[in-house]
This record gives sequence, C-alpha cells and structure tokens, in this order.
Amino acid sequence: MNEIIKKKLLDKNELLINMVIERARRDFLDDIAIIGLTGSFSTGDFHEKSDLI
Repeated sequence: MNEIIKKKLLDKNELLINMVIERARRDFLDDIAIIGLTGSFSTGDFHEKSDLI
C-alpha cells in the first residue's frame, strides 16, 4: 500500500474512533468503562479492505 493511501486510511479511522469516543462520553458517560480496538488496524497490519474503513 502506498503511503498516501495509508495516511488517508489512518486519518479516516482516527476520525471514526474519535466520533465513537465523543458519542460514548456524551450519551453513555456512566454506562461505558472502556472502549477497545482489535484487529489489523490496532496491530498496524491493515490494508484497504480492513477494519474501520
């Protein structure tokens, strides 16, 4: 994967992760203790068709 595509995927996934965190803080403050991420994105072994895309 070239570096431009990799950067775009990382940026997009970071945006999605931040949206989930903000929603949890806003709407479920007392209900969620931890949010975890697993899979190829968390290990750095991702491609165009993996994880949060």
